[in-house]
Amino acid sequence: MLLGASVALATSEYDYGPDEYVTIEKGMSPDRKYAITGHGGSETREERFHIYLTNAVTGKKIGPLEEMSEFLDTGPDAICAKWSKDSQTVTIIYRIDRHEPLRVYSYHIGDGRAKLIKGPTDATNEQTNYWGKQCGGEHPAPPEKVFGAPRGS
Repeated sequence: MLLGASVALATSEYDYGPDEYVTIEKGMSPDRKYAITGHGGSETREERFHIYLTNAVTGKKIGPLEEMSEFLDTGPDAICAKWSKDSQTVTIIYRIDRHEPLRVYSYHIGDGRAKLIKGPTDATNEQTNYWGKQCGGEHPAPPEKVFGAPRGS
């Protein structure tokens, strides 16, 4: 019963600045070298929403995770990352629809690049529970780190 409630939460939207990349939930790597960030998708611009691998030290985007193309939410609080302790793999969990299983992609991070390991796949029960605990809450915490200039600054 709790599982269905966490997946059916309201849509999370975010109005990104032209040069703003916002860290998703749990998106900072344990070694603090990389961040998984969201950018784009604003109703006021025609730019599509993407998830990026970002250099967390310099703040420069490395590149989009192009395999990820369907999103229900654009808010960084509704997309979760789960990093390995050694910061070499990251799994990203998010919604593509209110009534579908969560979508999952896993990447190997090495040599400053993200390489797809697996995905897209439907989330396992463990991944769905993780997403429910980390994402989409009623009162989301502010993003851990924002790169670039937020809208209106």
